[in-house]
Amino acid sequence: MELRKDYFADVRKDGLHEIGQPRPRLDSPGHVTGKTAYFADRNFPGMLHLKMVRSPHHHARIRSIDTSEAEKHPGVVRVLTARDVPHNVYTILILIQVGPEDETVLADGKVRWKGEAVVAVLAETERAAQEAAAKVKVDYEVLPAVFDMEQALKPGAPLVNEYHGQNYYLYDSGECRKVRFGDVEAGFAQADHILEQSYQSSPIEHAPTETTGCVVAPEGNDRFTCYTNTQAMFFTLDNASIILQMPGSKLH
Repeated sequence: MELRKDYFADVRKDGLHEIGQPRPRLDSPGHVTGKTAYFADRNFPGMLHLKMVRSPHHHARIRSIDTSEAEKHPGVVRVLTARDVPHNVYTILILIQVGPEDETVLADGKVRWKGEAVVAVLAETERAAQEAAAKVKVDYEVLPAVFDMEQALKPGAPLVNEYHGQNYYLYDSGECRKVRFGDVEAGFAQADHILEQSYQSSPIEHAPTETTGCVVAPEGNDRFTCYTNTQAMFFTLDNASIILQMPGSKLH
């Protein structure tokens, strides 16, 4: 691939030592020899296990949740629903100054996608948590769903997210993030062929070495240490701090 050096010529520097150069990953030897410590390798005395009860529907209203049988299951310590989460909304969008919070931690009154977490079960063993989760009874009223962006944008499409009043969100980042150069119309006029197609980006984590999760350990001084696999450590800390309504100084 040819590198167009005239793009951003006033700010780019040639002869870079790292960018554009092959470099061995420092963590590769640990991965291939089995020495890398993953979050699931952490094991603490009295550690509880959490399992989620997830929605089997793409779009549905939650009529009722019955956790009575799950709470009686041997080994169960606590069963949590939306009302038990101090700030039951993920704060990812607010933290990056993009828009309003619009995704619940545990579904509250409605589920908007298949697999959305509705109830969390904490138990002394993973098996007990899994078995108790199967005893949670959720009564759903199934609603019409949309399955692609084109369908969601059509007039009269089922409204999935009431936070915005529509199935899309208009975001204006201002001039600071916009990159504009060239003449698109002139390029089309000079082209011998124009190919029009719809494209979809691939998932970001296409081949993770471990699934996403975490282990949290109390430190005995009213602080907690969270062992997790994240590329945004302080971002995750801020998000957890707001959801738990706990000072960030108590999380590590």
